[in-house]
Formats: sequence, structure tokens, C-alpha cells
Amino acid sequence: MTDIDTRDITALRQQGDLGNYLRQAREQEAKTNAEHKRLVYRHPNLIDRLRVLGQDPWNGRIPPAEWGGAINTSPIRAALIEIVTEAEQRTTTARSAA
Repeated sequence: MTDIDTRDITALRQQGDLGNYLRQAREQEAKTNAEHKRLVYRHPNLIDRLRVLGQDPWNGRIPPAEWGGAINTSPIRAALIEIVTEAEQRTTTARSAA
């Protein structure tokens, strides 16, 4: 979801657009998560890395960079980013070779 603050929420609510914004944000997040999952689950060794993290089965979600106003320094988040990045690079490399 995009960075949004209480002023934005207030404005969206006043305009009657908050529900629509939240629906679109959920839909976009679901698409992103599905794409992450699709990319990673193509590679057995990346699935093994998810298992080591205790994240298999995994829904493709990467926790947010900020949580409750603090930077999210979770090692699980960092590892998931590495795994997804590697899957994306493999896909890019495979497309370039084709």
C-alpha cells in the first residue's frame, strides 16, 4: 500500500472515496503477492529457503518496511526480499537468454 497519513484518510473519507481506495489497495497487494509467489515457487531451491525460514506455504507477502512508525528490521523480511529479488533476477536472465 502507498504511504498514506491521517490527512489523506480524512480527505478520502470526506470525498466518499476511502472504501474505493482500500479496495484498490487490497487488489493491488493481492496481485503483487501472487506474482511474488509465482516467481519464487518456480525454483525448488528458493522454496527450500522459504522452508528454512518457516515460510512454506507462503502467500507471497513481504511485510511492510515500516510498522507502527518504526523501521521493520525483521530478518524474515530481509530474507524474503532476497528470495524474491533472486527469483526476479532469474526470470529476467531467462528472458534475456531466450
